[in-house]
Amino acid sequence: MSTENIPRLSNHEHLGAAAVLWLLNGKNLQETDLQSLIGRLSPSEAQRFAHFTRTMRRRQFLLGRVLLRLAVAAITAMASDEFSVVEKCGEGPQLVFSDRSYPVPKFSLSHSGDWNACVVSITAALGIDIELNRPNRDFDDMCAVAFESRDRVWLWSQPRSERSAAFYSVWCMKEALYKLQCNLGLNPDDARLLGNETADDSSGPDIYPYKLLLEDLGLMGIVFSNQRLSTIRRIILT
Repeated sequence: MSTENIPRLSNHEHLGAAAVLWLLNGKNLQETDLQSLIGRLSPSEAQRFAHFTRTMRRRQFLLGRVLLRLAVAAITAMASDEFSVVEKCGEGPQLVFSDRSYPVPKFSLSHSGDWNACVVSITAALGIDIELNRPNRDFDDMCAVAFESRDRVWLWSQPRSERSAAFYSVWCMKEALYKLQCNLGLNPDDARLLGNETADDSSGPDIYPYKLLLEDLGLMGIVFSNQRLSTIRRIILT
C-alpha cells in the first residue's frame, strides 16, 4: 500500500475540505478470493451483483463495493458492520449507518479494467472518473458517437500525438461532472464542457475540478467537487 497527496488541477486561493482517493488493482485476485468477498455484500447489492453476466463487470462491481467499505471505515473510524450499502433502482449506492444521527460521508466510485477507485470526503460532494490510457483506440469514431459537435471540433483540432490525452481528459471530465451532479440531485443534462483548457470556466462557480496524476499507473482521472479541496490523499492497494 502506498500513499501520497495529489496536486490540484488549478490553484485555488483558499484551503477547503479534504478528500481521500482509494485505488485498488484487482488483477492478482483469484476467483477464490472473490468468492470470499461476496458474502460482504448487502442483500440489495447481492441482488444487483447476480444480474451481471460478464466476468470483468462482476469483478469491478464486487471490488468497488469492498473498496467503498474500506474507504468509509477508514474515514469514519467505524467498523464495516456499523453501516451498510443499499442499492436502489436507477440510483447510485447509498450509505446507511446504524447511528442515524451520524453525518454520512460523501463518495463516488469509478472503474476501468482491473482498477477500481473510490473518492470519499466527510463534507464535500464528489464525482470521479478514471480511465485506462489506451492510445491505440479509434478516438475519432468514439467521439463521433459520445461527444457533442463542439467537443469533436476541439478534439480534432489537437495534434494527433496529443489526441489520446485530450480525448480521455474530456471523457473523464464529462463522466465525473455527471456523477457529481447526480450526487447533488441536479439535472445531469446540464453538464457542458469544452476541452480541458476551459474546465474551470465552464464548470460553474460552485464546482471545482481536480486532475488526478495517475500516469504512473497507466490511468487518467478527474475529480469534481462542490467545495474547494485542500488536498486529495491517494492510497493505492495492489
